Amino acid sequence: MAIPTPTADKNNILKNPGAAATFLPGAVIGALVFIAFFGIQLINPTNTDWIFTNLGDVAQHHLGWVYYRHTPWTFPICMTDGISSDGMISCMYTDSIPLFAIIFKLLSPVLPENFQYIGLWGIICFALNGGFGASLLKRIEPNLCFTTIGSLFFSVFAPSLNRIHQHNSLGASWLVMLALMLTIDHKREYKHSFTPVAAWAATCVAATLIHLYFIPMIYSAMFAYVIMLFFRDKKRLRAVCTAVVPTLFSVLSLWIIGAFKGSGSYSDGGFGQFSANLNTFYNGLGTSRFIPSLPVRDGQYEGLGYLGVGMLLCCLLGLISAVIYFAKQEGSFFRNVLSYAKKHGIEIFAYVSAFCISFFWAVSTTVAFNEKVLLDIHLPFAIMSRLAVFRSSGRFIWLPCIMIMTFAVWLISKLKFKVSAALLTVCVLVNCIDFSVWRGSLHAQYTRPALEPNITESEWQEAVRGVDEVVFLPLPPDYRANIQLYFDISRLAARDRISLSSFYLARSDYGSLWEYADEQYRQLSCGNGREDALYVFFKDEDVPKDVDNMTVFRLGNYTVARVKK
Repeated sequence: MAIPTPTADKNNILKNPGAAATFLPGAVIGALVFIAFFGIQLINPTNTDWIFTNLGDVAQHHLGWVYYRHTPWTFPICMTDGISSDGMISCMYTDSIPLFAIIFKLLSPVLPENFQYIGLWGIICFALNGGFGASLLKRIEPNLCFTTIGSLFFSVFAPSLNRIHQHNSLGASWLVMLALMLTIDHKREYKHSFTPVAAWAATCVAATLIHLYFIPMIYSAMFAYVIMLFFRDKKRLRAVCTAVVPTLFSVLSLWIIGAFKGSGSYSDGGFGQFSANLNTFYNGLGTSRFIPSLPVRDGQYEGLGYLGVGMLLCCLLGLISAVIYFAKQEGSFFRNVLSYAKKHGIEIFAYVSAFCISFFWAVSTTVAFNEKVLLDIHLPFAIMSRLAVFRSSGRFIWLPCIMIMTFAVWLISKLKFKVSAALLTVCVLVNCIDFSVWRGSLHAQYTRPALEPNITESEWQEAVRGVDEVVFLPLPPDYRANIQLYFDISRLAARDRISLSSFYLARSDYGSLWEYADEQYRQLSCGNGREDALYVFFKDEDVPKDVDNMTVFRLGNYTVARVKK
């Protein structure tokens, strides 16, 4: 599994491209893939209609940014006001991509009032996916044609495509590729010895400012890097610094953006449910033209790790290539394999360890194949509650996916160049065809005309005259399931800088929210409601009866009330 750097003609840009020459074609391909799947209109920063036409997590992320934009600067720097009655929260808990949220809040005075950066984030992410995918392959075969063709595997990567249009921050699989590049470069000599440590720290800081789920994947790759530094390269001080310094900077970054502020829980239930199925690598869950969806357990959509028929073919051809390679060597096949394993034992152990850590964490304590549970491990509550900080553990399958893709392409590269390039091209084309139906579906979904809003501008303005807060009553335990109501109301409230009593957040202090809503409901029912509040009810039967000073009316599809002046 060790990936040596082959020799190349340094005077030929095709056979030995520089870093920029390798990165740019892959980045262009990645950007074109994004446009092919989602269209060009998502990139328009003043087009927010697509966000609310395709209602889901993307609306949460955008509205979190709008409230953050209107919040005065404070420290920690990402605190957002007006979005929840339990106090200010970090915009990382609305998954608003803190890195971009900070940048565009700085630019807010010169930006139009109706502004979104979600589409811009998407195309940049896919450009980086393609560019870093090509850069990763350069460590295998420094040939521009090879890296450019192979970058399509990393651009048309099912987990990124599945995430970028809704849970947008999770489309940044380039962070995982960057971590693998640093791992492969463990033998590289730098002008300054602290450069690789700084690179790891920068990667971890970027992950904290994008989405925290990338941190365990980066650390799994870092584990392999540290093993090789410590035991193979004998650079033990650098190994220790690599383990410690990025951790310190990650924690510092989380503190700066407000991750530790507020009283909400850092964990949530469901660890073991939102995991990866053992069929994940070949189960497209509706994304494949050729392979029908296989059954999985409820919640295991989080563990989508489908490689594509083309990559599965590449894996098969790679294994055949490996068998041919060892069979042609002098001596018996198994002796050659054992000799290679002995020579590269530390590297093999390091990469396999990184793969297994991420894979078994993705599979979690409930090991399932199709719908059948093969093993259900019961751990103490104290351990499970801490694991539930990353309850959607299935996402950690992305590192094993990228490792498999890289390994398969490396095996193909051991063939004669013309043969390997031809096989790689065929596999890439098959992969693109495999995802073509999914591409058509996503493209149609994100290029359709905007829907008519449930609430007209005139009725909204009439309803919120003199309103400072929208109060959602009474608050049920599953209040976050009412996303249509929340986003229809919050879209207009955010624009007009009206506070919310509760919102669809990744982390909330439900006890505090419930106490606030319960008190507001009690006061309203007793005839002591607030004139500056718009009361929104989840159900018609929740409207208090026989309250003389309250006017109940319809706002779009929803039942609301105001207290008479």
